Order: sequence, then structure tokens, then C-alpha cells
Amino acid sequence: MYVDYHVHALGHQGQPYREELLTPFLFAARERGIKEIGFADHDEYLEYIDEGVITSLKEKFPDLTIKLGLEISYRPGREQEIKLVANSFSFDFLIGSVHDLEGWMFDHPAYRSGYRKWDIDELYQLYYDVVKKMACCGLFDIVGHLDVIKVFGYRPEKDPTPLIEPVLQAISRAGLVVEVNSAGLRKPCAEIYPSQDLLLRCYELDIPVTLSSDAHTESDVGRDLAFAKEMLYRTGYRRVAIFTQRQRSFLWL
Repeated sequence: MYVDYHVHALGHQGQPYREELLTPFLFAARERGIKEIGFADHDEYLEYIDEGVITSLKEKFPDLTIKLGLEISYRPGREQEIKLVANSFSFDFLIGSVHDLEGWMFDHPAYRSGYRKWDIDELYQLYYDVVKKMACCGLFDIVGHLDVIKVFGYRPEKDPTPLIEPVLQAISRAGLVVEVNSAGLRKPCAEIYPSQDLLLRCYELDIPVTLSSDAHTESDVGRDLAFAKEMLYRTGYRRVAIFTQRQRSFLWL
């Protein structure tokens, strides 16, 4: 079964949830065989979320399972604020993601030039140190785009495995789910998050996974999830994680 647990109806725009805004995403999900869709807008747009709209759409699309989530940008020291955010709505799931380091939005095209200021090996070290802190903070259900630091194709000279292994161990101990996020295929790195090697290590550590497109427009809902599903199947996964009121269960692929 296809699920898409990372859909941004608001994209990067501040506007209230409305049925007319979310409905095209649901039509797209239906057309592409998505049976369960999770709206997970960025936490900076929290004020625009309306649970009533989600409730209404559930009644109008009984053939789809619609969940409400949130993608939260994690930064060390933000934990108390995140606790307040997490309790602002009856979320089904929370995605923890790292989008910036020391105030630099490393995954934003407008700030790509910032990579020139870094030793890439040191940058990878810093990124995975922060992801590990995020995994250990106990505030999230899903790890968003695990290796997004590769987004623009900058790769470390040294083998990053020693950096990543402690992070995966922390994710495993925390009982977190890792999303298999197809958006990387649409970026300069041209690779799913996480990479095949990382996904295999997740499987070895019995880390659950879910599927996501990270769609910011209805045209990207479910995009490349067939490829992601095949990747999961080759790795050994046969189930994907889903959430209801932050309680995890599983669906067969």
C-alpha cells in the first residue's frame, strides 16, 4: 500500500487552511494510488493550520485516510518551544528535520553558496551531531530526510559511516521512524533520502520506515514512491509505519 506522510499543502506560503487549498492534493493522492496521506506543513506556518478543515475533508473523502502532522525544524536549545508546538493541535505525527546549521539554511537554493565556506567533512560532522541530538530529545515520531546534507551534491572526502552510525543507533534506541523521502530525486543530489546504503543499515538495526514525497505542490504528491517502494522491497522491508494520534502501527507494502 502507498502512503505519503510528508505533504506540504501550504508549500512555503502563509495562508489559512481551506478546503479549496487542500482538495487538489487529495484528488492527486486518489489518482496516484495513495491510500493514506499526511499533511505536514512547516511549523513556521502553525497559525494557519485548521483541524476543522481536516475533519471536513475526512468526511468528503471517505476512501482516503487523512492524517494531520507537522514538520518541525529542530535546533539545539529549541526543545521547550517544540513541546509547546507539539501540543497546539491533535497531531497524528511529528516529523523532526534539520534545515539549518548555525543560522545557515543549508538546504535552501538561495544559500547554496554557503557550502564554499565549509570544510565538507566538518560540515557533515556538525550536521550529524545535530541530527543525533534531535533523535535523543524524545519529541518526534519521524526523522525527516535523514541525509539531506547531500542535497546539492556536496560529498565528504572521508567515509561518513563513522559519523552516521551513532546517529542510527540513537534513532533505533529512541524508536523513531525514518522516512524514505523521494524528494531527493528532484534535487541536485539525484538520490532518495536516505541513500541505499543508509537504508540497508536502518533495516539491519530494525528501524521502521515510512514513505513520503515531501510534496509542496499537488503535482508532486506520491511522486517517485513506486521507485521508493521497490527500494524498500529490495532492502528487505515489507511494512511501512503509520500514525494515529502519535501512536504507531504498520501497513503491508
